[in-house]
Amino acid sequence: MDVDQQPLCWKPAPSFPGVARNDAVCASNGREMYIFSGAGKLNSEDPLTVLMDGYVFSLESESWQKIDTSLPVGLLGASADFVDEKNLLFFGGYCKEVFDRLFAELANCKGATEQQRTLEAFMSQSIDRYGWNQDIWQFDIANSSWHLYCDNPNAATCGASLVKHKQLFVLIEGEIKPGLRSLKTTGYHFLEGQKLSTQALPRIVDQDDGHEGIAGGYSGLINNTITLVGGAYFIGSQSNFAQGRNYSHQGLTKHYSDSIWQLDSEDGWKEAAKMPEGCAYGVSIAVDDSLIVIGGELASGCTSDRCLIISDTNRESSLC
Repeated sequence: MDVDQQPLCWKPAPSFPGVARNDAVCASNGREMYIFSGAGKLNSEDPLTVLMDGYVFSLESESWQKIDTSLPVGLLGASADFVDEKNLLFFGGYCKEVFDRLFAELANCKGATEQQRTLEAFMSQSIDRYGWNQDIWQFDIANSSWHLYCDNPNAATCGASLVKHKQLFVLIEGEIKPGLRSLKTTGYHFLEGQKLSTQALPRIVDQDDGHEGIAGGYSGLINNTITLVGGAYFIGSQSNFAQGRNYSHQGLTKHYSDSIWQLDSEDGWKEAAKMPEGCAYGVSIAVDDSLIVIGGELASGCTSDRCLIISDTNRESSLC
């Protein structure tokens, strides 16, 4: 979709050459789009696995290329952005060994009752048992090489929103274990000599005490303002976890947020507007002073074919 052309319309692009997947990590520099990891099946009869490959799409040549690299860790559900023209930084991501073992066990279960017991045992573990990626990894796109940048001083997350604002990387909430969201918004400054400085930024829960954290939200800059749209969480999960229930979302219904939040440098987070309906786990692209929100998952469990352009958080226009 060429957003500079009116009327807006879609045109076919080359098919993705890799295994079909979800929850891959994606980042773009405006000329190329990089996709790593995700969950998928290597063969149709296999259980789900964390994929360890990467691909790049060139806008100029309109072609895909597999990247000649091996991922250092599973990056399912990770967050990434460019720190400069040549390097990507990655936060979080699901542990491949833990994920693969769960789905192999589920595939070998005899019936729904055994599957349910396996899931309950898995979800009832403490945060540290999931082994999510605690390091910040750097990918050199010129050499297709990985480097351990530093340890992340905050809890590893999956499904967190990441917005780069000038030289500040802002990581917004996400999961800290399956079903339980972080309530933190953290700023990361990457300094010379692979040094890191972090700062605790205002939290949405400070404005809305019923907020449970967001995973799978849409995010970007609108008029140079950090914006978080939609996302999903479980109402009651924070209270359950505080009472010692590791399976914090057991029996709870996933809630799909319709809120559009913006982070003000002086007043913290403010709910600026609402979407037509709650949605999560889609694609968001910042273009000029707008945020384009594409697809995702609805509360009904159906996929969304909606495309919205959010320009000033007071109106949304349907793209197609």
